[in-house]
Amino acid sequence: MHIGVIYIIALFVIFFWSAFEQAGSSLTLFADRQVDRTVGDFEVKTTWFQSVNAVCVVIFAPVMASLWQFLGRRHLEPDSPVKQAIGLVMLALGYLIISLATRDMAPGVKVSMFWLLSLYFLHTIGELSLSPIGLSLVTKLSPPQLASLLMGVWFMSNATSNILAGKLATLLPVPGQPAKSFLGFEIATLDQFFMLFAVMSGVAAVVLFAICPLLKKMMKGVE
Repeated sequence: MHIGVIYIIALFVIFFWSAFEQAGSSLTLFADRQVDRTVGDFEVKTTWFQSVNAVCVVIFAPVMASLWQFLGRRHLEPDSPVKQAIGLVMLALGYLIISLATRDMAPGVKVSMFWLLSLYFLHTIGELSLSPIGLSLVTKLSPPQLASLLMGVWFMSNATSNILAGKLATLLPVPGQPAKSFLGFEIATLDQFFMLFAVMSGVAAVVLFAICPLLKKMMKGVE
């Protein structure tokens, strides 16, 4: 039963990281082409946005840890699968915000850095809700003799998500080129591209929330 939980959680992790890892590809191209990076007479370099997640992790990791401890003392701390579902919700919200910011955006118009920074902030909160919790859960649920193997399964899901992230990044619309499609849905604009990740993450979050009671039973008391 415990091993089954690991495989189920690993499946949802693929949805998270395939969207999260757009930071190194499509989101960087978006920052370079369609984000107003000027602050007065100074222009923020595109590559600097890659540091936003790391800075947010350093700042907010203690905050998230304190939050879980605070809730735990009051017996309100959510179960590990619920925390992972929360991570997917944060991911979906980040993409929803940037999708709304780019809706009906005319050619040549650039959006404020605020929207991209908001996305990175929400994604970092999602990462802090999902990533360390997942690693801890695999360790707790794995039989001692299979711990290394199942940890490999966990990281294999991460590898799979990176492959999928690369495939999805190719759907980024390019001006002057034909619209692309994904599972029959046309992706011709930036807001449609970002909405793809919002919907994908949001649906995964809803499904995970729905099966959390089942996962809790399968975990048999493991928090």
